[in-house]
Amino acid sequence: MLTTLGLRITTLAIALSLLVYCVSPFEVPTVGAQEPAPKGMEIIIPDGTEFAVLTTEKISSKTATEGDPVSFKVAEDVKINGQTVIAKDTLVKGVVSNAKKAGMMGKGGNLGIRIETTTTVDGQKLKLRSSKGKEGEDKTGTTVALVVLFGPLGFLKHGKNAEIKEGTSIKVYADEEKKITLKAN
Repeated sequence: MLTTLGLRITTLAIALSLLVYCVSPFEVPTVGAQEPAPKGMEIIIPDGTEFAVLTTEKISSKTATEGDPVSFKVAEDVKINGQTVIAKDTLVKGVVSNAKKAGMMGKGGNLGIRIETTTTVDGQKLKLRSSKGKEGEDKTGTTVALVVLFGPLGFLKHGKNAEIKEGTSIKVYADEEKKITLKAN
């Protein structure tokens, strides 16, 4: 009798499981599908979120001075949990952190930039961190040879200015955690 009761309970449990599976209101998501964000959905951009920005113009130690504003744009949509939190081509602001022109006696130029902020899809300012430096080519060896050959006129040899070309990709990171609210698609 105990075996018959156990068999009936097992059969009943299997039947209930099949019934729940067949009538389940839950839908299995398809791979790669992206649901539109529910209206007012909140997403947190974690501190340290990495993405790339591109320079929008050539920056040169010859013309730049410390404190000059520099513009960049976001290279690709930044997504968290399949939702875009920073759109491609969004403006990114930065500044020239240091600039030194190429000098006499073959000394190369020096250029540093600092990336500061961008804007999220809901219009909030997001602090960023990253920096990029570039040094021009030193011509000190050439200068020494010119001084030996031409005397003091060899000291007039200039090094190369540092340049960061338009379209240069730079990795940046969110410098704060930011909660954003997505609008319905």
